[in-house]
Amino acid sequence: MVVFWRRWTARKQVVLPLGGNAELRQLSMQDASALHSLTLRNRERLRRWMNWVDYVREEEDTRQFVRESLRRFRTGRSLQMGIWQGGSLVGAIGLFSSSSAEPEAEIGYWIDQAAEGQGLVTRATEAIMRYAFEQWRVQSVRIRVEPENLRSRAIPERLGFRLREQVQEEWTDGSTRTLLVYVMSAQEYLGG
Repeated sequence: MVVFWRRWTARKQVVLPLGGNAELRQLSMQDASALHSLTLRNRERLRRWMNWVDYVREEEDTRQFVRESLRRFRTGRSLQMGIWQGGSLVGAIGLFSSSSAEPEAEIGYWIDQAAEGQGLVTRATEAIMRYAFEQWRVQSVRIRVEPENLRSRAIPERLGFRLREQVQEEWTDGSTRTLLVYVMSAQEYLGG
């Protein structure tokens, strides 16, 4: 995989304000326990949309995820952030490099059921998208969602992403899922 943007080797934890008492904060090893508890609490709800959730069984699984996320950040391939509200972890959002021929990044997100409907994921997506364009200098950002996941679809639609295509993706259990791929180009983001 080619990394198109310069390697980002910041020594400080990335923090992006979301307004009010909310922020995005890069996940650290100290967050693993809270992230694990949040994942377990939302497992049944997330299982329908996210095939990774059943691979998170023990807290060590979450620790390994955070360790790998930090390693991938140091090589410029990923940024995993917690969505924090009032000092509590209520969700997660990630920015991933793409293996496509152009410098593209992908955003993925989820939030605790109790925190839904407050605009946090929309604000988090907007903040991490801005980071991708301004810090990583990608040419486009994409979000892939299942057509039936109306809450998740509303995020890119609300932020002005355009629907680029519909694709089929095979999951680890062998099933095939249909995904809608929404895209925002740097030119569109900058208003051009």
